[in-house]
Amino acid sequence: MVRFQKGALHDINLARAASDPKYAIYDGDFFTKLGVTNGNTLGGYISTVDAGGTLVLEAQTPGIALQIGTDGDDNDDSFLARQPAIGAFDITLNSGRVVAYECRAKVVQGAEVAVFFGLAQPGLGANTLVDSTGALGDFDFVGFHAAMHATDVNIDGVVRLSGAAATALAEDLSEDEDDAFNTYGFRFDGGTKLEWYFNNEKIATQTLAAASCPTGQALTPIFDVKTGEAVEKDLTIDYWQCVEMLLAGDSD
Repeated sequence: MVRFQKGALHDINLARAASDPKYAIYDGDFFTKLGVTNGNTLGGYISTVDAGGTLVLEAQTPGIALQIGTDGDDNDDSFLARQPAIGAFDITLNSGRVVAYECRAKVVQGAEVAVFFGLAQPGLGANTLVDSTGALGDFDFVGFHAAMHATDVNIDGVVRLSGAAATALAEDLSEDEDDAFNTYGFRFDGGTKLEWYFNNEKIATQTLAAASCPTGQALTPIFDVKTGEAVEKDLTIDYWQCVEMLLAGDSD
């Protein structure tokens, strides 16, 4: 099942993208029915979940969502990544290939929790959110991040090239509400523009440069949540989807 949105995925024929590999690279998960989790594993994903952390498919209204939970130990971290062989995307400057990502997610507890979800280089594991501040490590990524906060979760759009001096930010993308689903998205125009969306409305546009953007790097969907106190924290994903439009000749 694919959904048509007015936000980052607008003007993309998702039904065709999901079925025609010559038209687009498409991947996503809607958790539309209760499946079977084996310990801390989920089909098509790689997980790094500390003892006591959980991956749980739970009923929501409507549908099913995936809850990624930490253990109750301070600085505990739970991580989930799409297997690179299943879904890998690249944001290549001036390539002409549009890349659009969308995720509907919620953070149950606002205080002392750090999260990241979006596209990032494979093989990170629990090295995504580092130290007690929940800062992002030095790796290639485009996505959504909240560092540790004393009271609430301030989620920003972020993009970084590994080794770059600084992370470029679309500041204050959303002031997230605790235990409330919001839709987060970004859309790369195939040139140098990266648009950020919140609840299907475009709220910021960045101009990317090769010095700070992971141009041409293989990226895969990942999700990470970290607690800054001895209390379990959760990141719940209702659905995510990503599409990269192809050009004539790409599949020859």
